[in-house]
Amino acid sequence: MNTNLADETSGYARVRGLYYAFVESTDALDGKRLDDRAGLPEYWPGILTRRREASLYEPTHRVWLDCVRRDYFLDLDWRTEPCERNNIEHANKRRRQLLGMDPHQLATVLLLTHREDEDGAMEPLQEGSWHRIELGSFHGLPVVVAPDFDLIAAQEHYLRWYGEVTQLERDWLANVFNVDFVPDAQWGDRGGPTPPPYPQAPSKDAGFTYPIHQPLRS
Repeated sequence: MNTNLADETSGYARVRGLYYAFVESTDALDGKRLDDRAGLPEYWPGILTRRREASLYEPTHRVWLDCVRRDYFLDLDWRTEPCERNNIEHANKRRRQLLGMDPHQLATVLLLTHREDEDGAMEPLQEGSWHRIELGSFHGLPVVVAPDFDLIAAQEHYLRWYGEVTQLERDWLANVFNVDFVPDAQWGDRGGPTPPPYPQAPSKDAGFTYPIHQPLRS
């Protein structure tokens, strides 16, 4: 299997493919603060402009998605391998497996969305849920895609949403990425002490405070 998805002319190109997307966080936005485009974090004005050009509503929510390429995940021969809680041998093996995953198959997506996007069908984008999406340069919902939440080397792309994963897919994903049983996990460059693919979504970016409505959850 060819896992090298990097574009030969740029450093990052996790695009044009089907992904499993984990909803890391969903926060309601303060619409009034969105009017101050100069005070917004980097990449936000571009998303808002593309939404307007596509005749989409102003966004009501910020959503962080942590994604793994679907074909790559389904090719993991250990995705159904049992990992028993409190079994140190199992925990150490799973840690090695997670750290050995190809980072080119993982992506972080910033989505600014409205309740009525996709005719309201995306309402199930709740924190902790898994979904099937496609990323690419086609028409869809404007997003930025990057290796991690710091959005370094981020690229503008579009997202298509194909619904929540099946129960079987959810079981596989939970088996691979549920690392509660791994004691004192350290995960290198994907968020420090928090487990991939779920590093903590930032509250600030490039010196700007996000225009999040208080309280955070709608």
